[in-house]
Amino acid sequence: MKRLDLVQLTIIIVGIFSGFFFLLSLPQFLLYLYSWFREGLRGGGYMETVIWNIIVSGSYLLAAFYCIKKSKQFAQWICNNGELNAEVNFALDKSELLFMLFIGLGIYGLITHVPVLLVGIFKKIKDYSSHIETDTLGATGSSNLAVQSITILSFFTLVYYAKIFADFFAGKINNTEPEDEIAATAELND
Repeated sequence: MKRLDLVQLTIIIVGIFSGFFFLLSLPQFLLYLYSWFREGLRGGGYMETVIWNIIVSGSYLLAAFYCIKKSKQFAQWICNNGELNAEVNFALDKSELLFMLFIGLGIYGLITHVPVLLVGIFKKIKDYSSHIETDTLGATGSSNLAVQSITILSFFTLVYYAKIFADFFAGKINNTEPEDEIAATAELND
């Protein structure tokens, strides 16, 4: 199994999780859509919630689709940036396992935080167009959008520099393997 295959498998797993999160958000979306139609398509809370659910559910569905369909291209991009072309056997060392962990965490973080940022931007634009000043501690505050942007940037950095982080933390783990007692006694008996 090549590292490219391993990275691609991780991206596909993240895509499957995104599809699962889409399926989890679908009943809530359908409930609010039904309630909005029942109220006569009036604006207000139902419309805002329907739009929020469209953004979140759509982001999960889009992430699932692209992670599964474009997994090879994403894996090639990640491997080319990390110069990962060597063969990998199933006895993975700590650096490779940490690399896969960082890639998975980074992609998962991007998938879960980008919809929240999009919803915050949508609410900020809506408030701005309604001339409502809600720049307090609420979900549309500029500071919250800045925090979300920094969070997304940190997850992107985690994906982009996953190999460097993995090598750094793997270097910190210097445990020695204990000697195999069964093999040692078998050699003494021979």
